[in-house]
Amino acid sequence: MAERAESGPFFLAVDAGNSKTVALVVDGEGAVLGRGRGGRGDIYGAASIEVAEQAVFGATASALQEAGATAADVRSAAFRLAGVDYPEDAAFWDERIAGQLPGLGGWSVKNDGFASLRLIDGSGVGVSITVGTGPAVAARSADGREQCSGWYVFDDLGGQGLGNSAMKAACREWMGMGPATRLTEALCAHYGVADAGELRHVFTRRFGALPGSDLWQASRLVLALAGEGDAVARAIVDHQATAFVGYAEWCARRVGADFAAGELPVLLNGSVATSEHPAMRDAILAELGRVAPGTRVTVANASPLHGVVLDALAEGGVEVTPELMARIRHEHPEEFLAT
Repeated sequence: MAERAESGPFFLAVDAGNSKTVALVVDGEGAVLGRGRGGRGDIYGAASIEVAEQAVFGATASALQEAGATAADVRSAAFRLAGVDYPEDAAFWDERIAGQLPGLGGWSVKNDGFASLRLIDGSGVGVSITVGTGPAVAARSADGREQCSGWYVFDDLGGQGLGNSAMKAACREWMGMGPATRLTEALCAHYGVADAGELRHVFTRRFGALPGSDLWQASRLVLALAGEGDAVARAIVDHQATAFVGYAEWCARRVGADFAAGELPVLLNGSVATSEHPAMRDAILAELGRVAPGTRVTVANASPLHGVVLDALAEGGVEVTPELMARIRHEHPEEFLAT
């Protein structure tokens, strides 16, 4: 971590999702001065609004404290938060930020789907498909029009969806109602149960059940087996890929772009899309090739949080150059960005 500069300005980036919230304080060159981490920051997904607030402002306070800074030292802040799906959600956070961080310079609040957009070329224009614990799809046109998928996602997507679909497939095979799949054996081994019936039991029983979030771990099993040719796992991944590209097309259309003609570049990001198991990434790329063959597609080599850093810097008047984009890709402690 860089030492604090003698004088500001400082910039704050906060990325909140359904598995974690992470915050960075950086200087004008993108060097990390402070980090903070919290829990689920989605006002729709957290146990309560107060829990979401604590996640966001707890991570922010930790980052500021580690940087030796106060809110008043921050020129510009970018908050990219899951659950900012309607105008009133942004208004809610604007009010809370003003109250919790007095003296903070300018800030912006947007859905976390917008977090990665500047990772394409620095401009913030394009379509972002983020496949993490859940889905986040967003588009921004050159004239500033924006659209995110938000509550208009009607498919069970991302790592959570992969886990849920794997459970369903294993149980249907066990019940004699679905095709054979290696997912059943893999899931039972991973969770230490005898069969899919017991697997269902340990996740759904009234007393002592495993938390549903533990099922998200199964996403890697689905990706691995899809890559090895398991037909059921492959179908699960392909369904998600088709849905993600469909939502991306819708977002692009809402900002006035011809998606099929490749008017907007596309970025893939998120832990599932950039996994060491490439099944989801390959499936989305194949679907994009079918639906929008003229589209320029980039697979991110930095986390969404780095995109939020670029937003905070750009909105604070810092020019986003290729050199800056390369410089902000700092190493983080393994546990910091881990889900």
